[in-house]
Amino acid sequence: MRLVVFAILLPALVLATAAVAVVQGADLNHLDDAPPGAQLALYGQAFLPAVAALVAWGGPRGFPWGLRPTSWRHLGVAFAVPVLGIGLAYGTAWLTGLTQVRAGAVFVPGVLLYLVLAVGEQLGWSSFLVTRLNGATLVVGLAWAAFHYPLMLFVPGAVRPGVPTAWALLWFTVEAVALAFPMVALRLRTGSIWPVLVLHTTLNSALYLVAEPLTTGSARWLGEGGALTSIAIVIVVVATRPWWRPSQGEKA
Repeated sequence: MRLVVFAILLPALVLATAAVAVVQGADLNHLDDAPPGAQLALYGQAFLPAVAALVAWGGPRGFPWGLRPTSWRHLGVAFAVPVLGIGLAYGTAWLTGLTQVRAGAVFVPGVLLYLVLAVGEQLGWSSFLVTRLNGATLVVGLAWAAFHYPLMLFVPGAVRPGVPTAWALLWFTVEAVALAFPMVALRLRTGSIWPVLVLHTTLNSALYLVAEPLTTGSARWLGEGGALTSIAIVIVVVATRPWWRPSQGEKA
């Protein structure tokens, strides 16, 4: 019953907030210029999985928060996977001339914002959905991807200029499903949400605070859900599988 409530409530909330943003003329290319209501609707979407999960659970009492401490090794793995993926994608683009490196400002304090936004999402995905489904990685990855579809379909600027929306949805889904494998494995392996928060925060920070500011030129294959980014992340997830998969002893 909890999963049913979550599955009905979350899409309703996402569609409602996306509609508010569209009606108020939000454009992700100029988000700072959007009306406060549109900004609140868009940033607030990150907290909707947590809201839906807590409503479905019936309140915070007994909720599987996953706030237990974990090892530095698991946190290091969670940090390394997105860094390697983004590094491979953008490094390939720079070396092949698909894009160029430019002098850019790296805004490190922005990491805190991405951490807060990751908490809002992962309380729904990792603390609720993963534990209720006992893993079901493909379902979690598809749900995570679908959560972003209304934004990509209806809000201007969510998909890069010149990129067909269907193409962007496809590669974003590939990226989300690929990253769901280490995220789900680390959540179940450690019983902690911290590795998941590190992975999610590092992914967004590496993209928007480091790689994007340092890149100029044609970047339609890059960015979150870009084809080259998604392919690189798939390669890294497969290559690092021994790092995040539980050992035979842990399985036993």
